[in-house]
Amino acid sequence: MKTAGWERTSAAKAGWLVIALTVGWVAFIFLADSSTTPPPEPAKISVPASSLQQAGLRDYVDWEGLPEIFALWADHAEWRDNHTRFAYWHPVTKSYSYFFEARRVNGRYRFCEIPEPRESEFHLGENLGDDCPIRFFVTTKAPAPIEGTTSADRVIPPQAAPPPTTVPVNLPANPREILPATATPKP
Repeated sequence: MKTAGWERTSAAKAGWLVIALTVGWVAFIFLADSSTTPPPEPAKISVPASSLQQAGLRDYVDWEGLPEIFALWADHAEWRDNHTRFAYWHPVTKSYSYFFEARRVNGRYRFCEIPEPRESEFHLGENLGDDCPIRFFVTTKAPAPIEGTTSADRVIPPQAAPPPTTVPVNLPANPREILPATATPKP
């Protein structure tokens, strides 16, 4: 009988323990939800805009330094209503294949990427030197373009082939002497 009382006591303690844990859990849930303080906001870090973003362009590795380079050569541009168009050097294709429109606003330059100008009034102007990665478009009449080419194809004209050289050749008077020794002439 002693064991039966011990089992009863143990079961009663276990029941009270389960009830206490349940009440504690319910109290914890209600107390946790009743807090009125909002969670702290994460710190906001402001990243300064790059020189490309400040000039109106997206960040692109090939365009690094474009605003600064343009500022060096801007006085060679043909400006019309504070707008000009230019081609920028592509280092991989080694041609002028990026096209932009520049606007002067309060002494600063803003840029917009554009497709290659196809209007007949625009054509690439002269090269400003080997160290200049910019070629400006000019609005004078250009010669008619060759069908199927773009201005990027005409940027670096191929060098003319040298004229063929003539080499004197001494031929024998008898044509049979030209044939190899193993060949037999046909009768």
